[in-house]
Amino acid sequence: MNQPLNHPHQTVSSTPFPGQHGGPDHSRERVIALLRDLEARRASLSVRFEHDQEFYQSTLNRMDPSRGWLFISELTPYQGNLRMAAGQQVHLYAVLKESCLHFRTVLLHSGEHDGEAFYVLSVPSELDREQKRTHFRAPVDDASGTPITLINRDGRPFTGHLMDISLGGLKAVFPLKTPIHARDLLTLTKLNLPGTESVECGVQVRFVSDSRETGQRLVGGRFFGLSPEDEQRLLRGLLLMERERLHPLEPDRKARLTPPEK
Repeated sequence: MNQPLNHPHQTVSSTPFPGQHGGPDHSRERVIALLRDLEARRASLSVRFEHDQEFYQSTLNRMDPSRGWLFISELTPYQGNLRMAAGQQVHLYAVLKESCLHFRTVLLHSGEHDGEAFYVLSVPSELDREQKRTHFRAPVDDASGTPITLINRDGRPFTGHLMDISLGGLKAVFPLKTPIHARDLLTLTKLNLPGTESVECGVQVRFVSDSRETGQRLVGGRFFGLSPEDEQRLLRGLLLMERERLHPLEPDRKARLTPPEK
């Protein structure tokens, strides 16, 4: 680690960041408000290094906007901590009210407290422009390769194929005569996205559309009852799907990101 600190409240050399000087910066004010909300929730963070596709997990511990500091916890898996170095560019992703937030920042300092590492990052001055959409939605190019199972209140399962998915909900196709209707409350189970374990939650059906030409029923639904753990799994899967769409991975790299079957 870089010059360990004994406690997060010790003095750390401040580094100016965009928007810290000059007149009012409404973009920075918005970012600080979002970070305050995440801080109050002790939100989970997905951390990615510049020019890398691996994700690590951390927690937003606290922030000090007056000094431009953001404190996050030790990374998991632990290998991520071995890569943290002062001056390194870091990407932070978080889920807030069904929105995917993406910040770019720089590591200022690292330290240790009670046997665990912590990191001091510069407070970002703005949201990444590519992540301002309310729902980060990823289309599924190969629907036949992404099965999905929905279960009704009677315990009857319906198997279809995913069309697209976001932090807020999904679209999937099922056989034409599948008894799924608008306003149904179903349970999503056994959904496996790239690089993550199975996600389970409730789905409220918002619309149903039949196509007799294809013999399929298109179902759109909104997630509810999504646990923080599944929310982070979903976020990780979405980010990996988007990065794969923009920068296709080699087969051996893709295999390493696929969790083993249990």
